[in-house]
Amino acid sequence: MPEAKKSSIPELAAIEIRSTTALKNYIDASRSLARDFAGELEWAAEDITAILTATGKGNPFLMGIDTKIRARRIAKYARRAAELQRGTAVEMVKLWQNFLIQFEPALAQRPKDKKPTFEFKE
Repeated sequence: MPEAKKSSIPELAAIEIRSTTALKNYIDASRSLARDFAGELEWAAEDITAILTATGKGNPFLMGIDTKIRARRIAKYARRAAELQRGTAVEMVKLWQNFLIQFEPALAQRPKDKKPTFEFKE
């Protein structure tokens, strides 16, 4: 039996993946966290742009330099990270769909003579 996992994400660490229902719960929680994190990163990108643009006004070291363009360049990394998090949410949906396709025979009927280590049920 594997050792208990250590996680800094309590929402996911609390789910023990030992059944189809638990797997679905884990996927849903992961997807929700990824979407929430994407929103947070998108918000941070807007904040970064606004703060850096405002900082450049009146700063003698940035005189004559278009600080708005520089601020957007900096914030694009947070936007990219947000996009990657949205991609993570999409991949979690694909994980569930692929699970259903690959293990559909096991979901339809399972052998009664063995005790399964993973409980297949809808």
